[in-house]
This record gives sequence, structure tokens and C-alpha cells, in this order.
Amino acid sequence: MNRILPVVRLQFARRRSVLLVPLLIVAITFAVTVVIQVTLQRSGAYEDGASYATGARFNPGVVWAQSGYLVAMGVASVASTFPLAASFGATRRAFALGTAVTHTLVALYLTGVFAALLALEVLTDHWFGGFYVFDVNVLGAGDLGVLVPIVFLGALVAQTAGGVFGAAWLRFGPRGPLGISIGVVLVLAVALLAAGPSLPAVFANYQSWWAALTAALLAAAAIAGTFAFLRRASVR
Repeated sequence: MNRILPVVRLQFARRRSVLLVPLLIVAITFAVTVVIQVTLQRSGAYEDGASYATGARFNPGVVWAQSGYLVAMGVASVASTFPLAASFGATRRAFALGTAVTHTLVALYLTGVFAALLALEVLTDHWFGGFYVFDVNVLGAGDLGVLVPIVFLGALVAQTAGGVFGAAWLRFGPRGPLGISIGVVLVLAVALLAAGPSLPAVFANYQSWWAALTAALLAAAAIAGTFAFLRRASVR
């Protein structure tokens, strides 16, 4: 633990990137969403409030905007920070674990932010204007018990996925991320072809915990992959 905490402190030295930029993305997404939804309200495209709410809840803007940045931040947390951490004497194992702890803390931070904003959105009857930013289908349609695991696991997977891409780049150069991308596409293609006949039954019996378990396994695999790549990566 004594070797892990300095890595966590080093990662959080980039406070603006780690803590402030995600809030800025939320603010910008909120502003864009308000503009779009005001336009829709005034256009008369919806006959009543119920149909408008149904359509507005299909807005995934805040999720897509945040996830893209989190992947990029995950890449930077390894590719940019590992050489500096190594120069300070951090071992590769301590760096991988410290980075995983950092990603977990950031995921918890964002979960708290999203949960608070959802509560405020519901309390203000959607920001006093019928604006659906966090009360959307992709985040559980206003169900806090669904939003919390979605945001936490989603943020964790996005960062750890970026981290393993960054570690692959340190180990193999541009061929590393390219190889991972090709491998993931091939695995998904084979899995879909093999499971094709069973997909209707899978969808019919789908349970939400399957997605949570899959996300947790993906994050664990990404953390293990990051450490594996860093073991032989050169300090650039």
C-alpha cells in the first residue's frame, strides 16, 4: 500500500483533467441538451407532454460525451504518467494497482456527481423546463438504483479500457492498440456467429446483473492486461 498511494497522488496531481474537465463536459452537454429540447418543444413536434417525455428520455448525450473523455483520460493515465512514475521509483506492479485505484476513485466521484444531478433534476421537475439530461433511458430513466451501477461500472470500464490501450502502446508502439482492436473485433464476430441461434432466447431471459458482471470482468481483464503490458514496456 505504501507504494500504491504515491501513484494515486501522482495521478490526481492532474486535478484539472481528472476532476474539473468531467464537470465541464457535463455542463456543456447540459447546455446543448437544453438548446435542442427547447427547439423541440417550440417546434410542436410532440402532441403532448407524455410523448415529449418519452422521446426526450432517449437522449444519450451526457453518456457519450463523458465516456469518450474517460477513455482518453485512461490512455493518458498510463501512456503519459508511467514514464514519470517510473522515474520516481514506482514499480510496474505498484503503478498498475495505483492506476486501478485512481480509476475506481474517479468512477465513484462521477457516480456521486451523476446521482446528485439526477436527484436535482427530478426535484426541480426537470430543471423547471422539461429538460431530460440525467433522467434518461440509458441511465435508468430516473431510477437511482439503476443509475449508480451504470455510471460506476461504465466509468470504470472506460478508464481501464483506455489504460490497457495506453499500456499496449508503451509495449508495442502503434501496433499494440491496433492489435487489441483487431482482436476484440474478431472475438466479438466469432461470439456473435456462434451465439446467433441462441440470441432470441438470451434476449428473452436477459437479466440486468449479466451486464454488471460483464462490465466488472472487462474492467478486471483490462487491469490485468495493463500490468501484463507494462511488465515489459520500455520507459519512454
